Amino acid sequence: MKCHINLRVTKLTECGANVFVGLYESILGEEVPDFIASPRSQEDDAHNVQAVIDSLALDYLQVSLSHVTGEYLVMVNRSEEYTCVIEKCPRFYFL
Repeated sequence: MKCHINLRVTKLTECGANVFVGLYESILGEEVPDFIASPRSQEDDAHNVQAVIDSLALDYLQVSLSHVTGEYLVMVNRSEEYTCVIEKCPRFYFL
């Protein structure tokens, strides 16, 4: 599956909110619910990541991701939590 995202990521820690929003929209073919189109702060980025997490958890995966927060991903340590989110997603999303 081609996502048509023009980004090169070599480490998960390089992923920002734009990567997760882009993947969500490309793979699922829909906009992120409650998306802030012009984020102006880390708080806006955290909001957008949280919107992706919440939608994946509730609408697609039907599993709790309450231990993963957009704020933590954006502002603290991304690699551990990103791996957790990716491991919960069905493999076909990332093939």
